[in-house]
Amino acid sequence: MCGIVGVIGQDNVALDIYQGLLAVQHRGQDSAGIACFDKVRINLKKGLGLVSEVFTEDNLSRLSGKAGIGHVRYATAGSTPLLDMSPFVVDIPHAIAFAHNGNTVNYLDWEQVFRERIQSCCDSEILLHLFSDKLSQDKHLDVASVFDAVLSFMKDVNGSYSIVAVVERLGLLAFRDPHANRPLVMGKRGNDVAFASESAALDAMGFELVRDLLPGEAVFVEPGGIIHEKVLLPKAPRHCMFEWVYFSRPDSVLEGKSVYETRIALGKQLAKAIERSDADLVMAVPDTSRPAAAGLAEELGKPLAEGMIKNRYIGRTFIMPTQEGRERAMRVKLNTVKSVVKGKHVLMVDDSIVRGTTARRIVKLVKKDAKTLHLASTCPPIKYPCFYGIDFPIPSELVAATEKDEDGVRKKLGADALTYQSLDGLKKALGVKGLCTACLDGDYPTEIPVDVRKKLEAVRANERKKVGSAYV
Repeated sequence: MCGIVGVIGQDNVALDIYQGLLAVQHRGQDSAGIACFDKVRINLKKGLGLVSEVFTEDNLSRLSGKAGIGHVRYATAGSTPLLDMSPFVVDIPHAIAFAHNGNTVNYLDWEQVFRERIQSCCDSEILLHLFSDKLSQDKHLDVASVFDAVLSFMKDVNGSYSIVAVVERLGLLAFRDPHANRPLVMGKRGNDVAFASESAALDAMGFELVRDLLPGEAVFVEPGGIIHEKVLLPKAPRHCMFEWVYFSRPDSVLEGKSVYETRIALGKQLAKAIERSDADLVMAVPDTSRPAAAGLAEELGKPLAEGMIKNRYIGRTFIMPTQEGRERAMRVKLNTVKSVVKGKHVLMVDDSIVRGTTARRIVKLVKKDAKTLHLASTCPPIKYPCFYGIDFPIPSELVAATEKDEDGVRKKLGADALTYQSLDGLKKALGVKGLCTACLDGDYPTEIPVDVRKKLEAVRANERKKVGSAYV
């Protein structure tokens, strides 16, 4: 899961893109990059680290161009951080800058096709070469040929993707996979047009949200704000439920649904799964779970307290590239407010329980002072790997998959009680038609043969080992 931004306007767009990337920094902390086209060449700057660390006033001023894209990376594929940074750029036969959010299920096949051209271990670079080849098949470079290339691309790529790209001289392209698994929204500011992973980025850039791109839709914007829209390969929508549960900012709106309001609803639905509670207070694991904890506390008629404080200068531990890094960060990320929890029966709300390592540490931390701890998850048990952009492709990493039942999970985490959201409760709370819940029920949007799953699991496990050493 990464964050992407694309802008085409009347003036240089690098500063807009920078502001948009700051707004989606939570979607990736490994690296950041911006590419802009100035009518002659694509100007590119990317580097390891946060947006504010990679970009300066000086290098932003040199990213001239009225059409550009930006990317923040959270690694779900690849093992060479310095080479895997986005956006990726090609100059021949057409200059294209390309940024991608999602995961390609059949990228190992395409890796063999383009192995002589690629330098990274990232599927985004492979997808760029595939798109470039599709575009070069038409002698005339125009909007129609761009749409033809996108349609051919969609037919050949198995997986999830939201993509923004600058095509030389023509303008800015955005498109979404046929199941619309990964989010992508469009905004306007006068004749300027922008695309982003979340509406919060549009807010930060001063754009008004227009709509979400449809499943299998491509939108091309020419200089001057001339918009071409075409649904190329629509299929039943399968929007990733994790966007509302965890990933997106609470102030974003996706598929017409406020992330904040859905998290409140998740808490209210979760309360219905708790038959009775002797809790003295309800507290959230900050920050994602706060709205859900408020909804649950209101529904149960329990006081809501800030029982845990988060160090705001520590990033999201879930998206750190190695388990060692996640555990190190956890030691300085959270601390309890002892006067709040000491001697109390605590009902603690978390957004989800994936590997269980974070939850286990938090439970241990709170139980040093609390009398009892009841852990409640707004997400149902995660039992199946994700191959579409959330970094848990290995079943043995999932605590709900490795324990025989929920009581086994409870014991492993060290909680006195454990309550999961039901799948039906999740769907009611989100109220979104066409959800991807593959990690909960094993129902994948696209076909993934067993042998392919095993290959992807093995490749990712090996990449994790390499990435761990690369970040030392």
